[in-house]
Amino acid sequence: MTDTTPLAAAQQLDTMAIDAFGAPRTFHHSEVNTVNTAVPETGDSSALNTTDIIAPERPKMVSLTDFANEPTQDASRPALTVLSLRQKETIYVRLFTDQCADVTVHWLEETNTWAGGYVHCLGQNCPACAARLNVSRFFLLPVADLEDGRVKILRMPAERGPGKLVTELAKVLQLPNRAEIVVRITRVADRNYVVDAVREGSLDPDIGVAIKQFDEQAKADGIDIASVMTRIPASEMSEHERIAKRLALEGYQPSAAK
Repeated sequence: MTDTTPLAAAQQLDTMAIDAFGAPRTFHHSEVNTVNTAVPETGDSSALNTTDIIAPERPKMVSLTDFANEPTQDASRPALTVLSLRQKETIYVRLFTDQCADVTVHWLEETNTWAGGYVHCLGQNCPACAARLNVSRFFLLPVADLEDGRVKILRMPAERGPGKLVTELAKVLQLPNRAEIVVRITRVADRNYVVDAVREGSLDPDIGVAIKQFDEQAKADGIDIASVMTRIPASEMSEHERIAKRLALEGYQPSAAK
């Protein structure tokens, strides 16, 4: 005869259950968080806790207010994005600083192993320089993009003169209320721009928060604005298809560019 006493039920080691994927699973007694399966010394089986009861863990208490006000990972350490304009394109920004990064870069064409884009010049031992690739200089200025409310990095050719972006932006940057001005930037020709101060107005709260978080992070541990341009080691740069071919034509050995 099968022993159906509560003690036998408590000592049954294998309990079948259905897991989250719908498959049967066997829980061993050692895996189950149980509550008081001991047999009372009185021998009164009616006093026995009749089943292994799985005791749920008490939920952790959190402050909803703190959670709502806590910056997300993306907000506290935003991924920097380049803001650049194609010809005849217009953007709307707020200018909250005149501090920018001054960088020199090379443009590498897309290949089977390279997505293409600007890479930092490595200076004295730069394979791209040895391959006589053109060097470009840019200023990278943090601005608030008014269309999506994010702080982005405006890439500006290091050129001065009428219609040049640096010169036209400087007219607005010199105003004492620059952060309150909606600035419209239009690229009208290959390297010429029109910059207009459209209107004044208070900041949208979300944009104000984005600027504040950017400033706080910059003061706390710095922000590498130049990271929007790719950094690669000389050994990797020298393997780029065009650079490798030009280095070979220049008579460089593979190790010479590393």
